[in-house]
Amino acid sequence: MRRSVISLGLLLTASAPVLAQATDTLRDGLNHVPATVFAQSHGDIAYFVDVATLANLVSDEGDAGPFQRVLSGADIIALQSLSMAEPNEWEAKAGTRIDSLLYFIGYGRAPDSQTHWGLVDAAAASDLVDTLKASGFAEAGPTGVVGNGEPRRFDPSLRDPEDPWRTSVGAAQFAAASGTNVVQAQTPQAAALAASAQPSLGESAIMQTALAGLDHVIGDGVVAQAVVISPLFGMAGLDPAAFLSPQGNIEETRRQFEAQIAELGSGIPPYLGGIVADLDDDRQGVAIALAYPDCDLAQQAVDTLSERWSTMTGEEAQGETMVDRVEGVDGLCAASFSVFVEGEGQVQNPAYRAVLDTYFRQQAGVLNIGKS
Repeated sequence: MRRSVISLGLLLTASAPVLAQATDTLRDGLNHVPATVFAQSHGDIAYFVDVATLANLVSDEGDAGPFQRVLSGADIIALQSLSMAEPNEWEAKAGTRIDSLLYFIGYGRAPDSQTHWGLVDAAAASDLVDTLKASGFAEAGPTGVVGNGEPRRFDPSLRDPEDPWRTSVGAAQFAAASGTNVVQAQTPQAAALAASAQPSLGESAIMQTALAGLDHVIGDGVVAQAVVISPLFGMAGLDPAAFLSPQGNIEETRRQFEAQIAELGSGIPPYLGGIVADLDDDRQGVAIALAYPDCDLAQQAVDTLSERWSTMTGEEAQGETMVDRVEGVDGLCAASFSVFVEGEGQVQNPAYRAVLDTYFRQQAGVLNIGKS
């Protein structure tokens, strides 16, 4: 494992581009994800993993692999295989070189999960698809989509944990190039739709505002991974159907919303969406940027969030904090919060984990919506 980690780090360090802002790679990923993912019935909309940054953060000492730091509720098959395989073996099965790979961004839930491979340029993306075709992938329905079998057909004999183009039950995968990305999906139709020209998540005023908020509090840190969230992230214990299903009576919908919020007890003001990022600047930290309709609400949110952080997270997640409100797009405003923890770094960032763990356990956390 250690030889694999060092080899991977050398490959990625040599090729990682210098970016103008710490959020540039994340921004590129969001610009390729369809805006429709924001309507999913869970609060963790998409998970971003910066492959090059994670590899560079791993010390030569110890045996921890670069991707043990990742916390994800999405089924990113390519990342799982990369964490297990030797670099040269993974490249042979993936259809691309690791030094052409910048990030993965995954969304959806199995068996309908999708992953975008972020590559260094459009040529690398088209070359990946061409390489897959040369290795046995065939045209699969919609123009530009290739696949290695029948959709959703289980075949355990084809299982290969080191192959990014096979699921854990040996099912086929489908790929399509989209600019500098290659979309990986479970069906040809899903791959074609995700790769088609359509409004992106990154173009939304909510995400642009959240990104502005992140830029403001990251400082000299780098983004190792991040999760994009909707208001449902802050509604642990609530029934999302009341907010996602069309209602004939708007007042009844409002009444259900207010009734459920009242049951939550204390929390931060309802947000429109946001981003939680795992940071590193020789210290581990987290940045949270939430989009609000105005800066008064954003200020109320950061004040409440600071109090909740100090009382609801463990000692290992406490550290130097920064809070602010940042004007965003279309009149929106970001509530921005960051904390960098002192002490020796852990395999998994304790500050980032403090936000994700409560959500995974469906417990009230620092980002729960409620009465301030």
